[in-house]
Amino acid sequence: MAETIKTQARIVIIGGGIAGCSTLYHLTREGWTDVVLVERDELTSGSTWHAAAQVTQFGANQTMVGLKRHSIDLYRELAADPDNPISYHITGGMRLAHTPAQADTYKHYIGMAAGMGVDMEFIDAAEVAKRHPLINSDGLLGAWWDPLDGDIDPAGITFAMGAQGTRSRCRCLSFQSGRRHYAQAQRRIYRAHAERRH
Repeated sequence: MAETIKTQARIVIIGGGIAGCSTLYHLTREGWTDVVLVERDELTSGSTWHAAAQVTQFGANQTMVGLKRHSIDLYRELAADPDNPISYHITGGMRLAHTPAQADTYKHYIGMAAGMGVDMEFIDAAEVAKRHPLINSDGLLGAWWDPLDGDIDPAGITFAMGAQGTRSRCRCLSFQSGRRHYAQAQRRIYRAHAERRH
């Protein structure tokens, strides 16, 4: 029996990369159910699949630190789901300070993050060499140490968020590349047309 495709939805998300699937996931967390995500090909087939996917708390302002900390908490939660395993490695990471200005800037950011309950520290050159023996610490003043630095499989986290979204009765639909068009918006009503592939 052919699958029935919804002809309308309260929210249509265009694009099945990390941004689209994250939008779907967070909408469903807020209770939205009438949501459809449409992707021209396969999930992550745009730029997401080959992203560097470094995960860090590093940020120069409270907004960025807060967003990154939220992401880390989310990734840990999703990685614990046995139905959607994710390759997520928390290794810790350093940003090296070679000048007094760099060291002062890093200490400022670390202090700002501490006020938000985010644990990072400035370590001296001897500790840098201890934690990473391959680094030449000659002339090094120290480093900003983030214990939650790491990396994640970008495709895995995208599929995991998409899967969580569909558990809330939302849909992820894939379409043939090059066979879709979008009508112009009128009075904030959007219409999307596409030829279904699967």
